[in-house]
Amino acid sequence: IKSKEAPAKDVLKDLVEMCRGIQHPLRGLFLRSYLSQISRDKLPDIGSEYEGDADSINDAVEFVLQNFIEMNKLWVRMQHQGPVREKDKRGKERNELRDLVGKNLHVLSQIEGVDLEM
Repeated sequence: IKSKEAPAKDVLKDLVEMCRGIQHPLRGLFLRSYLSQISRDKLPDIGSEYEGDADSINDAVEFVLQNFIEMNKLWVRMQHQGPVREKDKRGKERNELRDLVGKNLHVLSQIEGVDLEM
């Protein structure tokens, strides 16, 4: 992204798609959380060095929402994996991990070009 050999939106879209290869819910959650963290300053946004055409804000929002959707799916899958006797343990684990999923909403709120008209 920094070399600008390809548009930021294409690279980010590819990264979200590649993260689908991680099938383990816990590993997938942490990988997607890391992706959200490192890509925060590389989103095509107003005033960003990666700002592109008029659709760049929509591309940034689409990236964050797609990552959020996939993290939700992984988080829900954690509920049903493992033996029944460990259900309480899994519930506690899921409650601790919900902040990871919610970080996407924080990233979404930090995008300058997001307004009510979107």
